[in-house]
Amino acid sequence: MQKPWKLIDLLNRTTQFFKDKHIENARLNAELLLASLWHKNRVDLYIEFERLLTEQEVDRYREMVRRRAAGEPLQYIVGETEFMGLTLRVNPSVLIPRPETEILVEEVLNLKSKISGDHPVIADIGTGSGCIAIALKHLWPQTSVFATDISAEALQTAVDNAAINNLTGHSQSGTTPSNHSLVFLQHDICTPWSEQLPLKVDILVSNPPYIRDDEMAQLPAEIRQFEPAIALTDESDGMRFYDRLFEITAAQENPQVGYLLVEMSGSQPQQIIERAREFHFDPIQTVNDLSGIPRVLTIKV
Repeated sequence: MQKPWKLIDLLNRTTQFFKDKHIENARLNAELLLASLWHKNRVDLYIEFERLLTEQEVDRYREMVRRRAAGEPLQYIVGETEFMGLTLRVNPSVLIPRPETEILVEEVLNLKSKISGDHPVIADIGTGSGCIAIALKHLWPQTSVFATDISAEALQTAVDNAAINNLTGHSQSGTTPSNHSLVFLQHDICTPWSEQLPLKVDILVSNPPYIRDDEMAQLPAEIRQFEPAIALTDESDGMRFYDRLFEITAAQENPQVGYLLVEMSGSQPQQIIERAREFHFDPIQTVNDLSGIPRVLTIKV
């Protein structure tokens, strides 16, 4: 029988192990994994730092540490992450929400005073974990939000995330949704606009797959090997989904769009902006991320 581990000793040993493996924020990773194991806050670890762990707890923790050392994202191991102050479940079927996408949500919320009507309609294309749709519905309750994704697994994760954040998200069944609804629909945006989606959309928002095919091999292994490729790349020049969103917005037929907001690739924002200008949109506005890179594109139709 192995000698019992004190919590603080296990944390210290794991921190050094992660440093040796060149894991960034080694201490934080060690703490978050152990806190997740016990379903506690990180602060609680130091309240109980002299606690002795059972053999079963140590074995479970070592397995989590092994996965992290192998490059698996921390968020997938603990099964959740935070976005706009909300807790969201994440798994390998969905992209892990990034801080840059919070900028996109904030820019949508900045349009509140510019949208007429009591019940604005928002469509979120490529919803993944549901982070954009759920954050918008939480922070702007008067909206009807329609969220689409090509992946059934991603949509189920989004529905689950709506539920754990006390929102009633459901899959569209062909019925007309009521005001204040949150609807998830499996749909490929590169096909014709679905009859189950509204014909008038006040705000069309998307964080599309924008990594160029030739950029995929350059991504960190933690992203390339674990996050879903379908949510990362269009397997082309990174412009395929932008072109489709611009095409839908410019046509002003099924649907009629008031505003289009998209998150832009950090590697080719100017190309995306120029492509938008080819569709004769005016005005076009951009917002930079914390690195000074144009990250959100807003088009008023």
